[in-house]
This record gives sequence, structure tokens and C-alpha cells, in this order.
Amino acid sequence: MTALLLFLLLQGATAKPQFTVQLGSRVTPDTVTVGQRFILLLKARAPRGATIQFPPAVDSTVAKGPTSPQIIGTPLFDSVPDLSGTTRTAAYRFTAWDTGQQRLGLGNITVTLNGKTEYVSLADQSVFVRSVLPADTTQRQPKPPRPPIVLVPFNWWPLIALVAAILAALLAWWLWRWYRRRRAKPLPPFQEAEREFARIEAMKLIESGEAERYVVLMTDVMRDYLAARVESVQRSQTTSELISAAASVRPYAAGLEHLLSRADLVKFARERISPDEARALGAQARAIVRQVEDHFVALEKEKAETTEAEKRAA
Repeated sequence: MTALLLFLLLQGATAKPQFTVQLGSRVTPDTVTVGQRFILLLKARAPRGATIQFPPAVDSTVAKGPTSPQIIGTPLFDSVPDLSGTTRTAAYRFTAWDTGQQRLGLGNITVTLNGKTEYVSLADQSVFVRSVLPADTTQRQPKPPRPPIVLVPFNWWPLIALVAAILAALLAWWLWRWYRRRRAKPLPPFQEAEREFARIEAMKLIESGEAERYVVLMTDVMRDYLAARVESVQRSQTTSELISAAASVRPYAAGLEHLLSRADLVKFARERISPDEARALGAQARAIVRQVEDHFVALEKEKAETTEAEKRAA
């Protein structure tokens, strides 16, 4: 019984296929790089009346690899029968994701004829994937590391000092212009006369023996004041003309004619005067200016009161 079983097994192992299937294949291009697509063309020929089925996808055991060849799209099939047999063609488009000899991982071709089935293995279908790296990457020396970037803190003090100096210079320039404008701005006639009187007194002309110059200067200041305050008086008028033009203020300018006459003698006749007389004439010039100013202040006050009364009456 054992011998019979062994005989049957040997007969099954050496049994020949029921029919013959011819297979042809071509990979284009036969050598690719990673990521490059290529075409696998398969052509199977079986006896007439046979049904030939190509695998529609990659074998699941191979497709699990993240870098294995992957089929792109649906395979293209074409069947051409003739008098002696049937020829069926399939075209697959792959993309390889690993280097070296890569098995394509397609399943078997199934051929059925008269109820009998034969399988044609495609396990030997592969493609060589060439690396784009240099032949020996170990010879490539990496670049030396760059030195660390040193961030030097910016010193703000020189800039702050420069800005402060600029601001100080601008402030000094503005104050200087303000002071010049203030000095250039004309003072009211009375204040201008008082300032000039004080300046002449500070020159100590009488003490230095220049009493005549003192009288002339003090009288000129009085002339300037009257020309600025009285409408009809002008600086260039002669003594007689000025006295006539100042008729409106003559009651408030006691000694005006005497002062001008003495000043003319000193100025034009070179007459000498004593220090005491010079002080008296200077004091008289200041008194005339103050009296005339008091007169105009009283007039302006009276005019303001009259205007206010008219507003109240209205």
C-alpha cells in the first residue's frame, strides 16, 4: 500500500502540463533611476480557445514595502486570436522607489482551456534601479562647520550722546534767535527812552570830563521820544520847528525851549558847560519825557473810560 502511494505521488510530480503556454516579456528602459517610470510589456500565447488572464495589480506581499516598485494606473490588455492559438498582451507602467535589482511583484498568469487551468509565474520579472549617488560616497568630506554667529550688543550711548548734543545745539540756536528777535523788536517809545537814558548815565561822561557830550546825547534821546510820540514832530526838525510842532504837548514839557537852545549852543557853538549844569539839563530832558508820557497815558485812560461808558449806555 505504501509502495502504491509513493508511485502515485511520483507520477503526479512528473506529470506534464496539459497544454503549452509561451511567454515573452520586455522592460523599457531596462535600467532606471529612483522615481523614473518604466513599462513592462508581457505577451502570452496559448492554444486556440484558451482564456488568458493577467494579474491586475502588484502582489500584496510586495506592495506593502514603501520603496518597492509600484504599478501606476490600470494595465492595458489586448487579445489577438488566430487559427492556431490565442495571443494576449498586457502593458504595465511602474515606478521604482528603491535601488538595485527590484522584483516587480506581479502574480501568476492564469490560462484556462477546456476546463483545465495552468499558471505561468511572473516572479522572475524585475528591473534594475540605478543610484544617482557617487560611486563611493565615503570619499566626500563634509564642509567644516561654520563658526557660530556672535551677536555683539549695540552700544547705544554714543548715539544717545550725539542726539542729545544735536538737541542741545538746536535749543541753543532757537534761544539765540528768540533773544535776537526780542532785542530787535522795538520797545514802546517811553521804555526805549528810559533804556537809552540809563545807558548814557552808565557811561559816566560827566565824571570823565565830557559834560557837553552828555547833554547832546540826553537831548537827542528826548528828540527821538517826541518824534515817536507826537505826530507832528520829526527827528530832523530844527529847534524852532520842533518847538512849533510840539505845541500840543508844550504845557506838559516845561523848559523844552530852554533845553533845546542850550543843547544847540553846545552842539554847534562848542560852548562849554559845567558838570552841575549838564546834570540839570539831563534831568530836565528825562523830566520832559516823563511828563509827556504821563499826559498821553492820561489821555488813553480817559479815552478807554469814555468808550466803556458808551458801551454801557448802549
